[in-house]
Amino acid sequence: MKKVVVILVICALTCLSFQMKKNHKEIGVLLHLNFQNEPLVLTDKKYVTKTNDTVVITKMKFYLSNIVLELEDGSEYKESNSIHLVDAETLSSLGFNLKNVPDIKIIKIRFNIGIDSLTNVSEKFEGDLDPALGMYWAWNTGYINMKLEGKSSSCTSVKKEFQFHIGGYLPKQNALQKIELNVAESQNIIIKVELDRWLDTLSLKETNSIMIPGEKAIAMAQKYKNMFKIN
Repeated sequence: MKKVVVILVICALTCLSFQMKKNHKEIGVLLHLNFQNEPLVLTDKKYVTKTNDTVVITKMKFYLSNIVLELEDGSEYKESNSIHLVDAETLSSLGFNLKNVPDIKIIKIRFNIGIDSLTNVSEKFEGDLDPALGMYWAWNTGYINMKLEGKSSSCTSVKKEFQFHIGGYLPKQNALQKIELNVAESQNIIIKVELDRWLDTLSLKETNSIMIPGEKAIAMAQKYKNMFKIN
């Protein structure tokens, strides 16, 4: 009798596991880094912004974290260990999969640009949070949320370079940006990052370097928040 019970329990667990897998799916998230509706090209291409700055982009890196999917039935899917370092120089960083997503229509995606205060003080220092990746300042300033570097004849710096290293997690210095986008597709979510929508708001002659947390960094983060869109 005990053997029969054990067999029935195993069968039930197997069926439940199969049903759970059947009712879940894997969703791809793809980042398209663009400038004026064309794929972003580093170093070798000049762009002209609406403020008449001619720019060459040499580096673009940012953190995308805390991904939440809002589903049609009102429930939510939250990705565990949700931290992704996106690097324009590394093709593999421009896409990743969300696993075990309920097989229900996705209505919205929410995520942060940057690293939240709890993670900043956790001292995990592994994976995409490894300081060796060049996105960490120090314990009191934390991680760089967004890094953009390039060159422009409009810059007043000696080497005609601009550098924006935007971060900060302490009170009154928190530059984290929360993004919410409507989702039309349910198989792959394609997020366009339109860099020109950020640089079109700037005059590089007036502002070409922000390297520490503070009011200027927060104001700049609010400008690049508008880069992210779906269709």
